[in-house]
Amino acid sequence: MKIFLHFILFSFLLLFTAASVSADTRYISDQLIVTVRSGKGNQYKILETLPTSTPVNVLEEDKDYLKVVTKKGTEGYIRRQYVSKALPKKTQIRQLKKEIITSQQLLETQQQSFQTSQNELNDNKNQITELSAQLNQARQALETKESEYNTLMSHSENVLNLDAENKQLAEENNSLNSELLVLREENQNFHRSNMIQWFLAGAGVFFGGWIIGKISRRKQRRF
Repeated sequence: MKIFLHFILFSFLLLFTAASVSADTRYISDQLIVTVRSGKGNQYKILETLPTSTPVNVLEEDKDYLKVVTKKGTEGYIRRQYVSKALPKKTQIRQLKKEIITSQQLLETQQQSFQTSQNELNDNKNQITELSAQLNQARQALETKESEYNTLMSHSENVLNLDAENKQLAEENNSLNSELLVLREENQNFHRSNMIQWFLAGAGVFFGGWIIGKISRRKQRRF
């Protein structure tokens, strides 16, 4: 609306400025058809007929008449009272209507541009909101993955420790198995040695008894 008012004021200024600068250009007054005559008076020949709003250039003037030249190049005289320095009201109204239409079109264009900018702004806000949501989701996903990774690493350390312990236990088991085999072998050897010793002891007792028996019998035979 401010643009529209400024444009109207500017248009009025242009009209008045143009009227003041073109001092030699004047216009046929409202609702008139004026004749350009070859001399100062109705008795002179009509050279051209000019309707309302027709511009003419003034060459000379006196109290009652103006000597003018038309767009066609006709030079003649017109009564002073039929010519005005200002644009006729009808012409001003027509021009103002055109300017108002132009201003309205400009205003509509500005409003459309503003609406487009507003829509783009809303779109940008929506995009910012959407991107912010995506960023938060990405951050949450990152935190989840980091937590899972840390848990996995912790479990991995436990697995490595358990693996090392298992290897150590396996080595100890193998060592104990070896020692057990040695002990079993020693036990078997010891058992065999004891059996031999018991066998030898038994055999010795038996042989000793046999010898003693034999000696006793010989002594009995002598008596």
